[in-house]
Amino acid sequence: MVLLWLTMLLTWASCLPQTIQDPNSPIKNLRVDPESERLTWDLNGNVSKIECIKDSIQHIEAMRNMYCHIDGLSLCTVSNYTVRASEPPFSTWILFPEPDGKPEAAAENLSCLIHDVDFITCNWTVGQGAPSDVQYHLYSTDVDTREQRECLHYRADARGTHISCRFDNISKKFKYFHNYVIVVNGSSKDARIPCTDITISDLSRIEKLSMPQMTTKCNKTHSLMTWKMRSHFNTRFIYELQIQQGTEPAILETVKHGTSFLLPNPGRYTVKIRAQEVYDNLLSEWSAPQHFVCDPEEPPQARTWRVSLLIALGALLALLLALVLCRRYSVAQKIFPPIPRMKDPISDHFPNDKLMAWEAGTAEPEDCTVTEVRLVKET
Repeated sequence: MVLLWLTMLLTWASCLPQTIQDPNSPIKNLRVDPESERLTWDLNGNVSKIECIKDSIQHIEAMRNMYCHIDGLSLCTVSNYTVRASEPPFSTWILFPEPDGKPEAAAENLSCLIHDVDFITCNWTVGQGAPSDVQYHLYSTDVDTREQRECLHYRADARGTHISCRFDNISKKFKYFHNYVIVVNGSSKDARIPCTDITISDLSRIEKLSMPQMTTKCNKTHSLMTWKMRSHFNTRFIYELQIQQGTEPAILETVKHGTSFLLPNPGRYTVKIRAQEVYDNLLSEWSAPQHFVCDPEEPPQARTWRVSLLIALGALLALLLALVLCRRYSVAQKIFPPIPRMKDPISDHFPNDKLMAWEAGTAEPEDCTVTEVRLVKET
């Protein structure tokens, strides 16, 4: 038991900042500059072969024995930074940032994802030791320009505590591909809540690729498939197409250059497509199956239109033919001959008119009955 307590005491003592320094120490005044992300110090005498160690894991070589550059320096997570020299043998350390507030109340499991081309959503969980009135707010900071932007579209849990936030229209809000710090600050009336942060060195690596959007033009000899791929942070892709023609087994086609594919003799087929980023091998989901019919027969609409046109043309030709025949053979006069007018030679005085005469005789079946009229002179 005594040995256990001694070990714990030594461990605790090793985490204390070194406020009292030997004036003859080869490395003095150890400090962190958050603006330049540098761990710097002052040298006393001839010191060489200096390295920096973060949390006893990450080893960083000193630049000109004057400083170490700390990539992704956190302003929220307390880390141990040790500076060690080989000649002469010496080491010293500090904690940065200084412990403050209630660490177990800080937001946990912070992560961010680009999705649906234009959105970044960050999620976290409530700290295990957070008070009931805790509330969190998220900010993004451009490391290069120091521009800070607050997230506005929060999602809360059943208690009303923020656990997620979304940035919209990221092509304007995140103009560069790299070096962003995402910070979640906490607040409470009962306790001081430390912040939680992550550094995104490359936005292209946290993107969930959207599926390509495909369109097709086809006929009986070929089908031309074209598609569009949208991303603000990734630009080079290869594409995989899963094609099934009729009842045949599906085949996998890979397109490494361009955004189109020509399928000969397509008939009826089903196709799915997905994209893969070239450098980090990020994969999109498969698109929904799309069904296309490139039938060698005439489309029903065209066939109906053609039949209607032929019927109308036939009716027009028949009408024209009927008119020509009527004019050529006077069919109307043959069918409806004119009825001659009978003139009275006594009462009608038209010397120039010609009389139509006929002989009395046996009436033809189609002729009218003729009656003889005898004129008797009056006395």
